[in-house]
Amino acid sequence: MFNIKNMKVLIAEMVDKKVVEKIKAQCNVDEKYKLSHEELLKIIPEYNAIIIRSETQVNRSFLDAAVNLKIVGRAGSGLDNIDIDYATKKGVIVANTPESNIVSAAEQTMTLLLATSRNTVWANNTIKSGKWDRKKFIGSELYQKTLGIIGLGRIGGLISERAKGFGMNLIAYDPYISDSRFEKYGVEKKNSIEELVKESDFITIHTPRTEETIDIISDKEIELMKDGVRLVNVARGGLYNEDALYRGMKSGKIASVGIDVWMTEPQETHPLYEFNTMIGTPHLGASTREAQFRVGDEVANEVLAGLKGEIVKNAVNIPSVSDSTFVKLKTFIALSEKMGRIYSQIKREGIKKIGLSFGGNEISNKEDVKVLSLVAIKGILDSTVPETVNFVNANYIAEQRGIEIKESIELDTGDYNNLMKITIEDISGDKFEIEGTVLEKKYPRIVRIGEFELDLVPEGKLVYLPHRNVPGVIGRVGIKMSEFNVNISKMIVSDSKENGSIMILTVDNNMPDILVENLKNIDEIKDVKVINL
Repeated sequence: MFNIKNMKVLIAEMVDKKVVEKIKAQCNVDEKYKLSHEELLKIIPEYNAIIIRSETQVNRSFLDAAVNLKIVGRAGSGLDNIDIDYATKKGVIVANTPESNIVSAAEQTMTLLLATSRNTVWANNTIKSGKWDRKKFIGSELYQKTLGIIGLGRIGGLISERAKGFGMNLIAYDPYISDSRFEKYGVEKKNSIEELVKESDFITIHTPRTEETIDIISDKEIELMKDGVRLVNVARGGLYNEDALYRGMKSGKIASVGIDVWMTEPQETHPLYEFNTMIGTPHLGASTREAQFRVGDEVANEVLAGLKGEIVKNAVNIPSVSDSTFVKLKTFIALSEKMGRIYSQIKREGIKKIGLSFGGNEISNKEDVKVLSLVAIKGILDSTVPETVNFVNANYIAEQRGIEIKESIELDTGDYNNLMKITIEDISGDKFEIEGTVLEKKYPRIVRIGEFELDLVPEGKLVYLPHRNVPGVIGRVGIKMSEFNVNISKMIVSDSKENGSIMILTVDNNMPDILVENLKNIDEIKDVKVINL
């Protein structure tokens, strides 16, 4: 039987001690830092989870060796050191903490914007050397200057809020963000990098490092910029081409640069260091006490959820769930998986198609459907395929088995405020349908199985008994149950004009195999299935 206390977690890079204690309260934990890749390969087979930062390489050789690994928890937002595609194929959840350090990163950005515009570090170094010369440190105000933000995601949004406080004019470029987000932050949308750099007095960048974004600012873009432009990078190294920055500084095109992240780290020497108007910091974006605790605490929550088989909110290889969405969908998520598990324990045939239909005020967009659909598919496949199924590989396994998945949002929810419907067609063409709802936003119910309407609380151990509804059959079932000292806490009976009746019992203890056989020997009983929820 599953017990999270038997799970082993390797903490391979430093997190807050309070976070370590939090995980130790539930799992077996080892802290082993500064291990070489070869050393990790030797020990990783015994672990179910690993917590890392940016140094540990979770590549193919690592994932092949990690035969018991369920989840990789990345303390921080960057994922450059993890082969996400291969982890997905291996059924390993990869989760990061994208919001844990966003305030610290935004504040570091503002620090560099201010420090570079006012020559703060240069002036500090000069006065400490015994010299006093105010004239050469004349800088630039932020007030009424135009700040160009490349990437209007979490951190970009925080930057826009803070820059408004300095009276800056805001423009941004982000092709992946809806117009409503630009409107929310009062930022003028630009349709190209070229358009943004031509108009900006200051430029800050907040995107992940991908093939598309590496060198997103290079010689061509710098040539289009205003003379005396000021640039900051607290996102990822390599987004600005560092050689191009040097040429821009050398020519005087760029007045100042503030860099917290580098293409190569640690960066002990660099041509840019020769300029007094360049400020460099050693990747301090998340280096606050508050951020360090949050990043550790969030990754601990993600790892523990992954080990328990729960939804991992910040998993990057399954649909992510925001805090507000998770609160809204929490009961629906549990119901969706249980609906799938009910099917998987009643039917055992190979599956051809899965149709998933969702509707109601609480289930209103495609992101909701993706999450609930994934959870249901995991529940359906859990007992019907030999592979270990989790939220990461459920869709992959379905695809590999040629199972057609169809998702939809329905407007008609009948008598219910919300309704979830799963239709499974097996390889012989037979269809099985199950419907569920959530009452008052917190009470899950199964309201239909096949042709049978009911009001079933999906929890505990259930006994599913399709039968002919004739006098005495319920009594005979009750007698058999009592003979084996199995207590029935709830009973639901539903009739169908064409297919007889079903009886669903909620029982308080285990069902011995001999009792199941005894029930099957009752003439009116068509089948007996024990369902564990």
